[in-house]
Amino acid sequence: MIKSKKLFAVAVSLLMGVTIIGGCGTNKANSNSTVGETNKAGETNEASEASTAKKKIAVIVKGTEHPYWQTVKKGAEAASEEFDVDMYFTGPAGGEADINGQVNLVETAINEKVDGIVLASCDENALVPITEKAADAGIPIVLIDSNTATDKYISYATTNNEQAAYEVGKKLGELTGGKGKVAIVSFTPGAGSAIAREGGFKKALEELYPDMEIVTTEYCDSDKVKALSITQNILTSTPDLTAIYATNEPSVVGVGRALKEKNNKDIIMVGFDSSDDIIPLLEEGYVKATAVQRPYQMGYLGVQAIADHYNGKAVEKNVDTGALIVTPENMETKESQEVLYPLGK
Repeated sequence: MIKSKKLFAVAVSLLMGVTIIGGCGTNKANSNSTVGETNKAGETNEASEASTAKKKIAVIVKGTEHPYWQTVKKGAEAASEEFDVDMYFTGPAGGEADINGQVNLVETAINEKVDGIVLASCDENALVPITEKAADAGIPIVLIDSNTATDKYISYATTNNEQAAYEVGKKLGELTGGKGKVAIVSFTPGAGSAIAREGGFKKALEELYPDMEIVTTEYCDSDKVKALSITQNILTSTPDLTAIYATNEPSVVGVGRALKEKNNKDIIMVGFDSSDDIIPLLEEGYVKATAVQRPYQMGYLGVQAIADHYNGKAVEKNVDTGALIVTPENMETKESQEVLYPLGK
């Protein structure tokens, strides 16, 4: 009887031990289901979620109001939807001349730890330190439209501004017979695209039309009203002026409106860019030729390059998005209509 009681006690003891071990196993399983568990691949939940979260891309341009930049935005939005990334679009409050404002926007993007920055630089030198700071923080940089004087970027999608401006200069020489006085109304001194557009134009005149004289270069800070005022002053100070070259959308609009106010179609006005404000000036003959860029493609390709980078795809370092010389005579062709109305009429 005593022996039986001892055997019973051992059995109960063993049974309790199994129950306790089973209970501990259950608690351990529960602990594995909490935040921070290690999955089969050896990642924590947080790491796994971070790896599958949408990439966040900052598209920082020179301004947000001009039709040109709105077209860039449309392209960026289309790419962000196609490649399943989050994108926000911004530019300095003071426009293209607000270099410090743009620097601050890049600094903010760095602090937000975005996954990529698409940048159209207001100044190719002033934006170098902050751009390199972003790159050094591991943020891939894609340049669009305007250069930044650094090699710390993964892709640069832009018009070959110098070559396109050369073609504008060549066209002006054809229209003027290669002789006469020319004024340049540009936008921002120091902006990479402004430098290239002035340089390419001047090179064409020097090489092809040495009898053409550039009498002045003025800057309107991408302000249409200021461009109009500058043009009025030029027309007054240089009554024997032959032609005007305007280097971006606001300057083309301002110069064109100044000529229209005077009903002056004798001045041969050529330019760079297109918009809903420029097209009527082409139709009416105040603008004789303009190099039309493809800003939609710049926005699209900028976002795509960052998406491709994270997906392990090859990213082209330099992409020429192209430009077309549009005149009143060819503006109804299919090719011209596609660049004049990139989003459709």
